[in-house]
Amino acid sequence: MPRSTDFPAMGFDLLDGLKLYFQKQGLENIRFIPENIGFGEDRKEIYAKAEKCILQDDAQIVVAYLSTENAATLYPLFESTGRQLIVVDAGMNYPKEAASPNALYVSLQGIHACLYSGKMAGKDAKEVIIATSFFDGGYRGPWAFDRGISMHEGTVVHNYVGHYKESEFTIKPFLEALDKNKDARIAACFSTYLATLFFQKLSEADAETEEREYCCSSFMVEEQTMDTYRLPKGKFVAYTPWFSTLDSEQNTEFVGEIQQKKNKKANIFHLLGWEAGIIIAQLIADPNGIDAAFKQILEGKSYESPRGLVTIHPTTHIGFAPLYLCEMTRNQDHKAMLVYKETIEISADEHLNVINDQPSGMTSGWFNNYLCS
Repeated sequence: MPRSTDFPAMGFDLLDGLKLYFQKQGLENIRFIPENIGFGEDRKEIYAKAEKCILQDDAQIVVAYLSTENAATLYPLFESTGRQLIVVDAGMNYPKEAASPNALYVSLQGIHACLYSGKMAGKDAKEVIIATSFFDGGYRGPWAFDRGISMHEGTVVHNYVGHYKESEFTIKPFLEALDKNKDARIAACFSTYLATLFFQKLSEADAETEEREYCCSSFMVEEQTMDTYRLPKGKFVAYTPWFSTLDSEQNTEFVGEIQQKKNKKANIFHLLGWEAGIIIAQLIADPNGIDAAFKQILEGKSYESPRGLVTIHPTTHIGFAPLYLCEMTRNQDHKAMLVYKETIEISADEHLNVINDQPSGMTSGWFNNYLCS
């Protein structure tokens, strides 16, 4: 279970999503062994907790919220013991190691969403200002934005990086860049309280800025974070893997179950746990056993999720699903709300191309799992 200052219920919501799916399916006699791995910055601790689950608690399947880089350190453990690892992940880092036959990823496809927002920002060879935070810049969202911008022959004319300390957060350099580049679109990659700060400072500067188009990362339209916004003027669009009002039978069931059993609005962490539950239910129901069923899933099996059809790619072992173009608008109280615009179907080839298009020679000191700080 992960820890997050900005999402204090993250680990509990993941576990609730998993348990509620099992309850919905009438699955009983399943033993849960929760272990806390903190922010994910200590890989030795992550390994020790996974090792305990397998060797001491005899867990057959381990579900963990990890980045691809943190998860890869566990591959030898799971391969040597023959146990299965289901990684639930924000999808904001590229996998650097070859896929493991004992691991798969339920991913929120953060990089893929950033790539699409970058394409939109750079459309018609537009000039673009990339705005991000010191925290978010340590992951691969801004890189994916830059790749998308260049694919449509856009030009990055300025890079703005906001401080991670609230007391030192200022958008003065960003406002100066806006004034200098009056026709530029903005590619914005923020998350958590940093997204809130960015919008707050922009709102305070409304009187001195022109209305602009902001192409945002998917975690800027994460609904718990959106509840904290006071939106400034402008147009705000983003590609997201899921939103709570998505019109489908599976999503209606999922959102309703969370609301009824936990008396709270469903979120992306409930979703990750729910999807892990879908996969585990398939594994334990297979008459050929968990190992054979897991191997079959890795060969490219799909499952229906609240966010649409999810397919595990046989090369990357990462799940890919549709992305949804939404516009973030404000109501009469200036609070943010999402308006659905379009569904983007993702093919297996496109998923593989995005995962393989990685930066070279770039390193980061951030070991934390994304959204865990």
